[in-house]
Amino acid sequence: MMTQAESVVQKVKDLAALPQVVHQIIHLTNNPNASVKDLERLISIDQGMSMRVLNTVNSAYYGFSRKIASIKDAVVLLGFKAVRNLAMTVSVFDLFVGKTDRQNLRRGKWWRHSIDTALCARLIASQAAGVSPDEAYTAGLLHDIGKPLLDRYGGAPYEQVEDLMAQGIPELAAERQVYGCNHAEVGRAVSQHWGFPDKLVEAIGCHHAESADGLQDAPLTAVVVLANHVAHLLRQPDMPDTWWFELPAWIADTLQLSPQQLQSLYLGCEVEIQSSPMAALGR
Repeated sequence: MMTQAESVVQKVKDLAALPQVVHQIIHLTNNPNASVKDLERLISIDQGMSMRVLNTVNSAYYGFSRKIASIKDAVVLLGFKAVRNLAMTVSVFDLFVGKTDRQNLRRGKWWRHSIDTALCARLIASQAAGVSPDEAYTAGLLHDIGKPLLDRYGGAPYEQVEDLMAQGIPELAAERQVYGCNHAEVGRAVSQHWGFPDKLVEAIGCHHAESADGLQDAPLTAVVVLANHVAHLLRQPDMPDTWWFELPAWIADTLQLSPQQLQSLYLGCEVEIQSSPMAALGR
């Protein structure tokens, strides 16, 4: 019997080329022998992505005095990891484009939050033992991929979920009421379908986990749960001083972070989002 999440994945017909590029970039992340040539070849195959990467590199946020005309030059100036993350980010963007103004507004908000979470996850991972900042960036960027897929392929507009949430029903429960599944389950199913590494599938599917029970890679998932939480808080006008009280206890335990360290990470994430050129892609 096919689950509701799997039936949504079955409808994802138009995305075959896009995940392939994302998947290959993720593969480069995990390959210590990957070269600049590998990355250059991968990006250059997709003319649209190549153009968007170069447009972003040539934007005012980077402020280079001369125009960057090739992916090779971009890698030399920005570094392998920066260009790889940029390429993956622009290639995922297409999933978040809507057909109506309301869809675009909603998906634009999701897109901005995805980039915020990716930036927070990378910073948090740099302070956590045993978590790759690059893997954390990828997991943060893709953690809410189920939302635009539900909106596009779920058979009902996502505003039905928003209407239920306005009545006080929690997000995951509202999604289940409308679609029979939630965005984390769809994210897990589609990332499995795309052949992503198990730890990435788990981090995407479990980014609302209330405990570490059953997790194969608890630290990576914990980083994404924390990054998701911080990214939401950073867009709120009033942030409580004791915000970490709302975190599931397993997060701080798994990552061995004190309240002082959590507060320090929060402030670091705030600076990261304000100063990163990646954040410009979410505006």
